[in-house]
Amino acid sequence: MALAKFNSEAMEQCRTTVSSQAGQFGAIGDGFSNQYGNPDIFGKLGASGTISGAVNAMDQAGAQEFEAAEKVLRKVEGALDAIQSNVEGVEDANRTSFRAV
Repeated sequence: MALAKFNSEAMEQCRTTVSSQAGQFGAIGDGFSNQYGNPDIFGKLGASGTISGAVNAMDQAGAQEFEAAEKVLRKVEGALDAIQSNVEGVEDANRTSFRAV
């Protein structure tokens, strides 16, 4: 059976980076919310309402996509944290099992 080797510093750095990126995606998504355009900004054209509706739909889609990206990255962060905690727990248990009684 091969020994598994874990670099806890690398896992922590990865977790920290993912956490930072999740926050950045969330911040971008927050910037999209409630930025709906008034049809009047496109003038008195008959299609002003249609253009405004398309801009609003794009705004909502952008916010949803960035929110989804943030959620996925938060899940990755949680998984990395769980892995790191489990590895540390196993290593601690193994370390104490070698102590003389």
